[in-house]
Amino acid sequence: MKPPKQPSTPPLPSPPPPPMDESPLTPLRSDQPDRTKPSTASLESYYSPLTTPLPGSPTAATSHVINLGSVAAARGGERGVVEEMVVRRERKEERVRCVGVVIRVCEVVLCLISFSVLAADRTQGWSGDSFDRYKEYRFCLSINVIGFVYAGFQALDQAYHLATGKHLVMHHLRHHFDFVIDQVLAYLLISASSAAATRVVDWELNWGKDAFTEKASASVSMSFLAFIAFAISSLISGYNICNREFA
Repeated sequence: MKPPKQPSTPPLPSPPPPPMDESPLTPLRSDQPDRTKPSTASLESYYSPLTTPLPGSPTAATSHVINLGSVAAARGGERGVVEEMVVRRERKEERVRCVGVVIRVCEVVLCLISFSVLAADRTQGWSGDSFDRYKEYRFCLSINVIGFVYAGFQALDQAYHLATGKHLVMHHLRHHFDFVIDQVLAYLLISASSAAATRVVDWELNWGKDAFTEKASASVSMSFLAFIAFAISSLISGYNICNREFA
Protein backbone atom coordinates (compact mmCIF):
# COMPACT_ATOMS: atom_id res chain seq x y z
CA MET A 1 0.00 0.00 0.00
CA LYS A 2 1.11 3.49 -0.76
CA PRO A 3 1.34 5.80 2.16
CA PRO A 4 -1.17 8.66 2.11
CA LYS A 5 0.08 11.94 0.73
CA GLN A 6 0.75 14.60 3.23
CA PRO A 7 -0.96 17.90 2.47
CA SER A 8 1.53 20.34 1.00
CA THR A 9 2.12 23.42 3.00
CA PRO A 10 1.82 26.73 1.07
CA PRO A 11 5.07 28.63 0.67
CA LEU A 12 5.68 31.33 3.15
CA PRO A 13 5.39 34.89 1.77
CA SER A 14 8.64 36.68 1.26
CA PRO A 15 9.34 39.39 3.75
CA PRO A 16 8.67 42.96 2.50
CA PRO A 17 11.69 44.92 1.42
CA PRO A 18 13.14 47.30 3.94
CA PRO A 19 11.69 50.85 3.75
CA MET A 20 13.63 53.26 1.65
CA ASP A 21 15.33 56.14 3.31
CA GLU A 22 13.34 59.31 2.56
CA SER A 23 16.02 61.73 3.67
CA PRO A 24 17.18 64.32 1.12
CA LEU A 25 20.67 62.81 1.29
CA THR A 26 19.73 59.41 -0.08
CA PRO A 27 21.02 58.60 -3.55
CA LEU A 28 17.43 58.21 -4.74
CA ARG A 29 16.50 61.83 -3.93
CA SER A 30 19.84 63.50 -4.34
CA ASP A 31 19.18 64.05 -8.04
CA GLN A 32 15.69 65.48 -7.47
CA PRO A 33 15.15 69.13 -6.58
CA ASP A 34 13.89 70.01 -3.14
CA ARG A 35 10.30 71.14 -3.56
CA THR A 36 10.27 72.92 -0.23
CA LYS A 37 12.56 75.63 -1.62
CA PRO A 38 11.96 77.82 -4.67
CA SER A 39 13.86 76.75 -7.69
CA THR A 40 16.50 79.15 -8.94
CA ALA A 41 15.82 78.02 -12.47
CA SER A 42 12.14 78.93 -12.14
CA LEU A 43 13.02 82.31 -10.69
CA GLU A 44 15.46 82.95 -13.49
CA SER A 45 12.87 81.93 -16.04
CA TYR A 46 10.28 84.26 -14.42
CA TYR A 47 12.58 87.22 -13.79
CA SER A 48 14.06 87.78 -17.18
CA PRO A 49 17.36 89.71 -17.00
CA LEU A 50 16.18 91.80 -19.93
CA THR A 51 12.94 92.86 -18.25
CA THR A 52 12.82 92.34 -14.50
CA PRO A 53 15.93 91.49 -12.48
CA LEU A 54 15.90 89.12 -9.55
CA PRO A 55 14.67 90.66 -6.30
CA GLY A 56 17.37 91.84 -4.02
CA SER A 57 19.97 92.22 -6.74
CA PRO A 58 21.67 95.58 -7.48
CA THR A 59 20.12 95.51 -10.93
CA ALA A 60 16.65 95.43 -9.35
CA ALA A 61 17.35 98.58 -7.36
CA THR A 62 18.70 100.32 -10.46
CA SER A 63 15.66 99.25 -12.48
CA HIS A 64 13.34 100.55 -9.75
CA VAL A 65 15.05 103.93 -9.83
CA ILE A 66 14.81 104.00 -13.62
CA ASN A 67 11.08 103.17 -13.47
CA LEU A 68 10.48 105.95 -10.96
CA GLY A 69 12.38 108.35 -13.19
CA SER A 70 10.29 107.31 -16.20
CA VAL A 71 7.07 107.87 -14.26
CA ALA A 72 8.27 111.27 -13.07
CA ALA A 73 9.28 112.22 -16.61
CA ALA A 74 5.88 111.13 -17.95
CA ARG A 75 4.06 113.17 -15.31
CA GLY A 76 6.29 116.15 -16.00
CA GLY A 77 5.52 115.84 -19.71
CA GLU A 78 1.77 115.76 -19.04
CA ARG A 79 2.08 118.80 -16.77
CA GLY A 80 3.98 120.62 -19.50
CA VAL A 81 1.26 119.84 -22.06
CA VAL A 82 -1.45 121.11 -19.71
CA GLU A 83 0.48 124.30 -19.00
CA GLU A 84 0.98 124.87 -22.72
CA MET A 85 -2.77 124.43 -23.34
CA VAL A 86 -3.56 126.92 -20.58
CA VAL A 87 -1.13 129.46 -22.05
CA ARG A 88 -2.62 129.03 -25.51
CA ARG A 89 -6.13 129.53 -24.16
CA GLU A 90 -5.11 132.66 -22.29
CA ARG A 91 -3.53 134.09 -25.43
CA LYS A 92 -6.66 133.27 -27.41
CA GLU A 93 -8.86 134.96 -24.82
CA GLU A 94 -6.58 137.99 -24.89
CA ARG A 95 -6.89 138.28 -28.67
CA VAL A 96 -10.67 137.95 -28.47
CA ARG A 97 -10.84 140.75 -25.89
CA CYS A 98 -8.65 143.01 -28.04
CA VAL A 99 -10.83 142.37 -31.09
CA GLY A 100 -13.90 143.10 -28.97
CA VAL A 101 -12.53 146.49 -27.92
CA VAL A 102 -11.72 147.40 -31.53
CA ILE A 103 -15.23 146.43 -32.67
CA ARG A 104 -16.80 148.49 -29.88
CA VAL A 105 -14.79 151.52 -30.89
CA CYS A 106 -15.93 151.04 -34.50
CA GLU A 107 -19.54 150.89 -33.31
CA VAL A 108 -19.11 154.15 -31.42
CA VAL A 109 -17.59 155.91 -34.42
CA LEU A 110 -20.11 154.58 -36.95
CA CYS A 111 -23.16 155.36 -34.82
CA LEU A 112 -21.80 158.82 -34.05
CA ILE A 113 -21.27 159.62 -37.73
CA SER A 114 -24.67 158.22 -38.69
CA PHE A 115 -26.83 160.19 -36.29
CA SER A 116 -24.67 163.32 -36.57
CA VAL A 117 -25.02 163.45 -40.36
CA LEU A 118 -28.72 162.69 -40.19
CA ALA A 119 -29.33 165.29 -37.49
CA ALA A 120 -27.62 167.89 -39.68
CA ASP A 121 -29.70 166.92 -42.73
CA ARG A 122 -31.65 170.12 -43.19
CA THR A 123 -32.02 172.24 -46.28
CA GLN A 124 -33.09 175.88 -46.55
CA GLY A 125 -35.25 177.74 -49.02
CA TRP A 126 -38.66 177.15 -50.49
CA SER A 127 -37.78 173.51 -51.17
CA GLY A 128 -36.11 173.07 -47.78
CA ASP A 129 -36.67 169.85 -45.89
CA SER A 130 -35.66 168.27 -42.61
CA PHE A 131 -35.16 164.75 -41.34
CA ASP A 132 -37.62 165.19 -38.47
CA ARG A 133 -40.51 165.31 -40.91
CA TYR A 134 -40.06 161.61 -41.71
CA LYS A 135 -40.58 158.87 -39.17
CA GLU A 136 -38.08 156.57 -40.96
CA TYR A 137 -35.27 159.07 -40.39
CA ARG A 138 -36.31 159.70 -36.80
CA PHE A 139 -36.33 155.96 -36.15
CA CYS A 140 -32.86 155.54 -37.68
CA LEU A 141 -31.47 158.48 -35.68
CA SER A 142 -32.91 157.19 -32.40
CA ILE A 143 -31.48 153.70 -32.80
CA ASN A 144 -28.05 155.06 -33.69
CA VAL A 145 -28.07 157.27 -30.60
CA ILE A 146 -28.92 154.25 -28.42
CA GLY A 147 -26.23 152.18 -30.13
CA PHE A 148 -23.70 154.97 -29.61
CA VAL A 149 -24.38 155.16 -25.87
CA TYR A 150 -24.34 151.39 -25.40
CA ALA A 151 -21.21 150.83 -27.51
CA GLY A 152 -19.42 153.67 -25.70
CA PHE A 153 -20.11 152.11 -22.31
CA GLN A 154 -19.04 148.66 -23.55
CA ALA A 155 -15.82 150.04 -25.04
CA LEU A 156 -14.99 151.76 -21.76
CA ASP A 157 -15.74 148.60 -19.76
CA GLN A 158 -13.67 146.33 -21.99
CA ALA A 159 -10.75 148.75 -22.09
CA TYR A 160 -10.86 148.92 -18.29
CA HIS A 161 -10.92 145.12 -18.18
CA LEU A 162 -7.83 144.91 -20.40
CA ALA A 163 -5.99 147.36 -18.16
CA THR A 164 -7.00 146.05 -14.72
CA GLY A 165 -8.53 142.61 -15.29
CA LYS A 166 -11.83 143.77 -13.73
CA HIS A 167 -15.15 144.99 -15.11
CA LEU A 168 -17.01 148.15 -14.19
CA VAL A 169 -20.17 146.11 -13.56
CA MET A 170 -19.62 142.71 -11.92
CA HIS A 171 -22.53 140.31 -12.42
CA HIS A 172 -22.80 136.63 -13.30
CA LEU A 173 -25.32 137.41 -16.08
CA ARG A 174 -23.13 140.05 -17.69
CA HIS A 175 -22.28 137.88 -20.72
CA HIS A 176 -25.93 137.01 -21.28
CA PHE A 177 -26.88 140.69 -21.06
CA ASP A 178 -24.22 141.65 -23.63
CA PHE A 179 -25.36 138.92 -26.01
CA VAL A 180 -29.05 139.88 -25.80
CA ILE A 181 -28.46 143.63 -26.20
CA ASP A 182 -26.06 143.09 -29.10
CA GLN A 183 -28.65 140.95 -30.85
CA VAL A 184 -31.47 143.44 -30.23
CA LEU A 185 -29.46 146.44 -31.40
CA ALA A 186 -28.26 144.60 -34.49
CA TYR A 187 -31.85 143.81 -35.51
CA LEU A 188 -33.00 147.33 -34.73
CA LEU A 189 -30.17 148.85 -36.75
CA ILE A 190 -30.85 146.72 -39.82
CA SER A 191 -34.55 147.53 -39.52
CA ALA A 192 -34.00 151.29 -39.13
CA SER A 193 -31.42 151.37 -41.91
CA SER A 194 -33.72 149.51 -44.28
CA ALA A 195 -36.62 151.87 -43.52
CA ALA A 196 -34.45 154.97 -44.02
CA ALA A 197 -32.98 153.55 -47.24
CA THR A 198 -36.48 152.93 -48.56
CA ARG A 199 -37.39 156.57 -47.89
CA VAL A 200 -34.22 157.77 -49.66
CA VAL A 201 -34.91 155.63 -52.73
CA ASP A 202 -38.53 156.80 -52.86
CA TRP A 203 -37.45 160.45 -52.64
CA GLU A 204 -34.86 160.04 -55.40
CA LEU A 205 -37.33 158.30 -57.69
CA ASN A 206 -39.87 161.09 -57.29
CA TRP A 207 -37.72 164.23 -56.92
CA GLY A 208 -34.22 163.24 -57.89
CA LYS A 209 -31.00 163.57 -55.93
CA ASP A 210 -30.10 166.66 -53.95
CA ALA A 211 -28.11 167.61 -50.86
CA PHE A 212 -30.84 166.31 -48.56
CA THR A 213 -30.87 162.78 -50.03
CA GLU A 214 -27.08 162.66 -50.22
CA LYS A 215 -26.73 163.27 -46.48
CA ALA A 216 -29.48 160.76 -45.78
CA SER A 217 -27.72 158.18 -47.96
CA ALA A 218 -24.44 158.75 -46.11
CA SER A 219 -26.18 158.37 -42.76
CA VAL A 220 -27.87 155.15 -43.86
CA SER A 221 -24.57 153.73 -45.11
CA MET A 222 -22.93 154.34 -41.71
CA SER A 223 -25.94 152.75 -40.04
CA PHE A 224 -25.53 149.61 -42.14
CA LEU A 225 -21.85 149.41 -41.19
CA ALA A 226 -22.81 149.82 -37.54
CA PHE A 227 -25.18 146.88 -37.95
CA ILE A 228 -22.28 144.72 -39.21
CA ALA A 229 -20.17 145.76 -36.23
CA PHE A 230 -22.95 144.88 -33.78
CA ALA A 231 -23.42 141.53 -35.53
CA ILE A 232 -19.73 140.76 -34.96
CA SER A 233 -20.07 141.85 -31.33
CA SER A 234 -23.00 139.47 -30.90
CA LEU A 235 -20.81 136.62 -32.16
CA ILE A 236 -18.10 137.56 -29.67
CA SER A 237 -20.71 137.76 -26.90
CA GLY A 238 -21.95 134.28 -27.81
CA TYR A 239 -18.38 133.01 -27.67
CA ASN A 240 -17.98 134.56 -24.22
CA ILE A 241 -21.13 132.80 -23.02
CA CYS A 242 -19.76 129.42 -24.11
CA ASN A 243 -16.33 130.14 -22.57
CA ARG A 244 -17.33 132.49 -19.81
CA GLU A 245 -15.18 133.10 -16.75
CA PHE A 246 -17.05 134.76 -13.93
CA ALA A 247 -14.48 137.38 -13.04
